[in-house]
Amino acid sequence: MHSNYQIKSQDRIAVVTGAAGRFGHQIVLQLLAAGFYVAATDASEEKLASLQTYLGSFERLGLLFMDSCNLQSIQKAGEQITNLFGEQIFVLVNNADILEPTPILSSEHHDKVREIIDTNLIGTYNCTSFFSRFMVKRKSGRIINIASIAGTWGASFASAYAASKAGMIAASRSWARELGSYGVCVNAIAPGSCHPNTLESAEQQNSSVSLRKKILLDFIPVSRFGNPEDVAEVVLFLATCKTNYLNGAILDLDGGINKG
Repeated sequence: MHSNYQIKSQDRIAVVTGAAGRFGHQIVLQLLAAGFYVAATDASEEKLASLQTYLGSFERLGLLFMDSCNLQSIQKAGEQITNLFGEQIFVLVNNADILEPTPILSSEHHDKVREIIDTNLIGTYNCTSFFSRFMVKRKSGRIINIASIAGTWGASFASAYAASKAGMIAASRSWARELGSYGVCVNAIAPGSCHPNTLESAEQQNSSVSLRKKILLDFIPVSRFGNPEDVAEVVLFLATCKTNYLNGAILDLDGGINKG
């Protein structure tokens, strides 16, 4: 893995939430390859340990526990990050999320709905509020929110997930307006069906999943599902893009799926 982007000394720190999640490990690797100091955070210490084993040792990598739903946890992680790397935080990738089924006809998922909304949306709000202050202070920064096409299309059996991602999309556009005058760009990536496959996760108890996947694949012009590497490539583009005129964009990363 390599990158032609030459990191500037003042653009050196990237914070990634949900670093041990679906896309996190590849996002961390891409940012490291580009020369960033990366604070890889996650709310699971067990998953962080697994991520450490997967990534190995990097001088520019810090793995930190952070619960994005807890303001004190965010503040503590922020102090650890500045102690490790300094205050020149330039990139925040809001990647922490939960994707689990919440079928509306079931009465067993009310607690899970709250957890999904809190993690995916409130957690993104909390982290953006905290880390954007470093960017505003330096008059530059990049906030990248990992949303989903479920936020615009909806998702059968996963309405809480879809609602949280719709909220993230609206919030991204709002924050772009709030923070743009400070040189801070806020954009979102809306992946389509990726492996781990969203359809499989949302309908894991449905015996026709493989057939549904085949039907869905027929609507994707590039004839494949997405993967974490695809998401990480677009994150790197947004993190290193020199223009600040790319602001408030929602980038559909779906292989050009037929939206007709």
